[in-house]
Amino acid sequence: MARNARNLYRLNLSLAALGSAVMLAGIAIAAQRVRFSFGSLHQWVRDCDRFLLPHLTPGRLAMLGLGLLGTVALARAVRSTVGQIRPVRRLMRSAPILGEREIGHQRIRVLAGTRVLAFCAGFLRPHIYISRRALERLSEAQLAAVLAHEAHHARRRDPLRQAALTVLADSLFFAPGLRHLERRYRELAELAADEAAITSVGSASPLAAAILKFDDGAAQGMVGVAAERVDHLLGHPPRWEVPTSTLAATFLTIGGLFAAALLADSTPSMRTSVGALAHGLCMVTMVLAPLVVIAMVGRRMVLAGR
Repeated sequence: MARNARNLYRLNLSLAALGSAVMLAGIAIAAQRVRFSFGSLHQWVRDCDRFLLPHLTPGRLAMLGLGLLGTVALARAVRSTVGQIRPVRRLMRSAPILGEREIGHQRIRVLAGTRVLAFCAGFLRPHIYISRRALERLSEAQLAAVLAHEAHHARRRDPLRQAALTVLADSLFFAPGLRHLERRYRELAELAADEAAITSVGSASPLAAAILKFDDGAAQGMVGVAAERVDHLLGHPPRWEVPTSTLAATFLTIGGLFAAALLADSTPSMRTSVGALAHGLCMVTMVLAPLVVIAMVGRRMVLAGR
């Protein structure tokens, strides 16, 4: 199971790296081809005229689209990165650390509060956190299984891996397969940690009993009893394959962006004012907006008909 999670992680990173490379190349091409200036009003009017249809050529449209898409992707990456840090900080504020203890061979940090918690957090140096309430409610065998589960996450640096995949999926939102792969990696990472815990304690029973005692959604490493997780604890090996249609859609999207980058690269350099660029972006929005509205209405009609 650990190897399946590792393979899926590598596939996810490979697709994200390919999409990021194409996106960065498109941004670089757009930045090189468009030279900004703050000229006179007459120059602004003249530059706006260059962007008016039918002068808005496919190459210029590709440049504007890549630049806009790249800006949105970078903004989403920053927002997602901040979003990966806030939940742990909020949890730490609501349940402060009481101290550190060593149980078995694991160094853990004990949290205050009345909730039953256990999770692994930290990007470069992950630590295992467990609430005082969990220490009171779990038996010795159950606690050993939980700590083995979280120790696997710590060894694998799963918080960092999962945060990186989430940021990539959020920023490269135009690649549909990344979101699916990110969710699937989280699931397989949990199953791999369960497998490590079962191997450590010699039975699935302590871990299964411990999971039932945790608060729903209260921890990163112990997040409920999914059907696949129950099947895995019962000895049924899960499958990790990725739908072919998802991968095909991702490659087509990345291929389309690569073609747009080549088209933009073949467009001669042009000097334009900021006002002209804004005018061009408005025109692109006017062209795309009806298509987006039609797509949204069509999607609602399909959902309503189900």
